Order: sequence, then C-alpha cells, then structure tokens
Amino acid sequence: MTNFFSRAGLTSGQDKRRAAFAGTWYEADANKLRAQLSRFLEQADEAMKTVPIEPSFKMNSKIEGSVLAIVAPHAGYIFSGPTAAFAYDAASDDRKIKRVFLLGPSHYAGFPGAALPSEKSFATPLGDLKVDRQVIDDLLHYPGFEIMPEVHRREHSLELQLPFIREAFGDVRIVPIVVGLLGDVSEMQVAAQILRRYIEPDDLVVVSSDFTHYGPRYDYEPYPGKVRDNVRKLDEEAFSYLHKADLQGFFDFRERTQDTICGFFPCSLLLAMLPEDSHATLLNYRTSQDSMGEDEANSVSYMAVAFSHPTSTAGWPKEETSNVKLTDADKSALLKIARKALETFVREKRQITQAELKPLMTPVMKKAMGVFVTLYKRNIGRNTVHGEDKELRGCVGYIFPVKPLIQAVIDNAIGSASRDYRFQGVIEEELKDLQIDINLLTPPRRVKSYKDIVIGRDGILLYKQGRQAVFLPSVATEFGWDLEQTLAQLAMKAGFPADAWKQDAQFDVFQSISVEEE
Repeated sequence: MTNFFSRAGLTSGQDKRRAAFAGTWYEADANKLRAQLSRFLEQADEAMKTVPIEPSFKMNSKIEGSVLAIVAPHAGYIFSGPTAAFAYDAASDDRKIKRVFLLGPSHYAGFPGAALPSEKSFATPLGDLKVDRQVIDDLLHYPGFEIMPEVHRREHSLELQLPFIREAFGDVRIVPIVVGLLGDVSEMQVAAQILRRYIEPDDLVVVSSDFTHYGPRYDYEPYPGKVRDNVRKLDEEAFSYLHKADLQGFFDFRERTQDTICGFFPCSLLLAMLPEDSHATLLNYRTSQDSMGEDEANSVSYMAVAFSHPTSTAGWPKEETSNVKLTDADKSALLKIARKALETFVREKRQITQAELKPLMTPVMKKAMGVFVTLYKRNIGRNTVHGEDKELRGCVGYIFPVKPLIQAVIDNAIGSASRDYRFQGVIEEELKDLQIDINLLTPPRRVKSYKDIVIGRDGILLYKQGRQAVFLPSVATEFGWDLEQTLAQLAMKAGFPADAWKQDAQFDVFQSISVEEE
C-alpha cells in the first residue's frame, strides 16, 4: 500500500485566516454580498420548485434521502455563484447542519496528502466561522495530514465556499482541508476511512471543485471540433462516475482523458467516504461560456451536485462494523489463492488475475477487508515460532479494508515475497519450504486509553505526530511481552524513544482471524 508521509508535530491553532479574495472574486461589503447570495439562493430555490432539476446528462432529478454532501464550484461569483447556489439550497432545505467538512484542491502548491489550517477561525464579510480544532488536532496524529498555513492562506477554493456556508447554515463549525495528491484508490480509501471516523449525522461535506478546463488558456484541447460539444461530453462522463459513486471508474476516466478537473482529488476523497449505495444528483450545470466575457476558445465547467443515500433520512448513517464469518471452505480457498499468487509471481514474474482464480472464489471474497500475509521458512532448525522450527520470511498487509478480500490476499502474498524491506525477495528454490499465514483484520477502532488494550486479543495501531506503527495480535504473545513492553516496542518501531507512547499518542485496536497452512 502507498504510505502516507511524516512531518512536523502538532500545533494548537493560531489567529484567524483573513478573507483574501473578498473584493476581487466576490463582494467585500457585507450588505452587497448578502444581497447577492440571497438572490442566487432564491433563484435556485424557485427554479427547483417550478422546473425539473437540470435535465443535463439525462440523470434522475430526484434527491432520495438526506443530502450528505454537495459539490459546488469556486470561480468568481459572477461566473459560478448561480450554480453554487443550487447545491447550497438543496442542502439547507434538507436538515439542520451543525458542522461542515470542507474539501478543496490546491491551485498554488503541489504536495501529497492533506493540508490542515493553523488558524482558529476563517473570516468572511458575513461573520467568522470557527474551525473545529479538536478534529484538526486529532487528524494530525495520522500520517498524511499536516499543518500547512501558507497553502490555506493562498488558496481560493475553500474561501469561495465560506460566504455560502455562512449564509445558508449560519454560525456552524468548519473542518477546512486542502486535499493534495493521493496517489491511488487504496491511499484515497485510507484517508477517507480516517475522515469518516469524525463524520456525525448533522455534518455536511462540501467539496469545492470546478470541472473541465478546456482551451489554449488551460493547455487542454484533446479533441478537435466544437468546444461546447467536447466539454459537455467530458463533463457528462465525469458525472456518470459521481452519479454511481464509482471511485475506480473516476480514477480510470482521469487517467484515460487527462481531464482537467481541478477538484479531482477532493471529489475522489468524497466518493471513498460515502456510504455504500450512495449516488449523486445533478442540480445545475453551466460553463463560463454561459457568462458574459468568456471567449469562444476557452471554457470552465461548473456543476452543483448533491450526494444522498436512499435509506438515510437523518444525515450520515452510522458505519456498520459487523465482522465477517469465514467457513472452512473460505479459509481453504484463501490459502490456495495466496499460494497460487505467490508461486505465479516468483516463477512467472507476474501478478495472477482474479479471473484465473475464479474457481476458488466464494461470496465473502468480494467484501473489503484488512489483510496481512506472512511467510515463514520451515524446517531449517533456526528460530522457534509457535514451538515450531521456522523463521519469518516476509510480512506485508493492508491495515484498513481498502480492497476486496481476494485482491488484498493476492497483493500481500506478492508483497510479503518482494516488498518487505527486511528481506531479499523470495526465489523459486525457497517455495517448497515456505508456509503461508493469512490474518484477516476487523476494521480498526479507536480506544480512549491504552488501558483498554488487551494483549493477545487486540492488534495495535499507534499514531503519534504523523507516524504510525502496527503489531498483529500474535506479536506480543510470541515474544512474551506485557502491555507496556508491547507499547514500548511499538513506539520504537515508529521511530520514537521507548517511552514515547506515554504522551500524546493515540491507539486503534483490531482483532484478526488467522488462517495457516499445515
């Protein structure tokens, strides 16, 4: 799995982020701004009452269930304000919003992961919005989340949403996050699962994004012909993946077309956060060519999109954490899959496909689960593990449930043979002496104190200052460690002194089902 990265430690939050683009991208005068936003929202509300929701792309116009999230554009209000109003009108009519998670792209700096603010509040001409510092400081414990004040102070994508948030929802708290590069679907899902922990029923997720930027101004003219037709075709396909909450499809679309959606990563992060069976409704669509002042060669697209879940009528539903039950047939098939993946990789230098393993597939293998695959070298008369003559040969895994079980086993069987930095890659002559152990993990859950950890039952994830380390449940038992010894070893594994776990650290626990070859 792609690793997040380490960085500086926690910060307590400082001062106020000023409204840097007031007076240029939107009105700085509170009365004029309020009048403008009220007009936009009233026009959107009237349009949605009297005319079917924008029939573009021939999508279903009915919002089913609670609005969990919206996507709104972030150009100057004269261009995108009327479209953004549709998204905020739909969300404000749905339920009382108490907090907004605000996700937007960076236009001025490139970085991996997610940039968090140092400030305690964000200013708008209509009144300040307080930052939920507790959530921000909690997120800083996780790899990939870093305080980057300059990214926030220079960025307009979040600021352009703030007056709408203040006008539509009042004095709510905000969690502003500028989303940088998240390299693949698995990394996106890990970040999403971390954020999802903090989402409560009364929260709204707002994603700030424009869509296709087309023309010589944006160095993107992949198709000859009419600009409007080409842009609409790209936007139609992009929305089709949002509509189905198809994260992999959205990634594949961008790879194939190189479409210039500035909020691609924030949109992708939202797709990974949404409950299963969520879908999007297109509320309004237009381009900059629909406004005065745009030339015929260039175009920026704006969409207002609402995301909902058909069975949720009270905001974000509670995450299901039910454990998977494996039959003996499931366990036997998983070991055969791991063995075939390992041998195919070592002998043929390729990754086996799911299609080749179809006869071994069982229904449970479609479910996403955290998985570790461990290789032991047997019968060599060295170290003793579990009372047997065998030594560790490789161990790689996914802590979070980011892939279907079958693919997770394939990936990590190969990874344990080739990507464990402690060992040289497995060679063919070793295959006959290797034993495979698969650990299937329950989703990690936060504990309030290290005292809630039970040695022998719980696997442990330690988080501190953007670093993390993990032990499977069996590790402490194998070495005969008590709880404090285990946490000391875990702190050192994360690169800290042995006693670092005692202060400013957080812990997740999980359980595992171990499936071993004879």
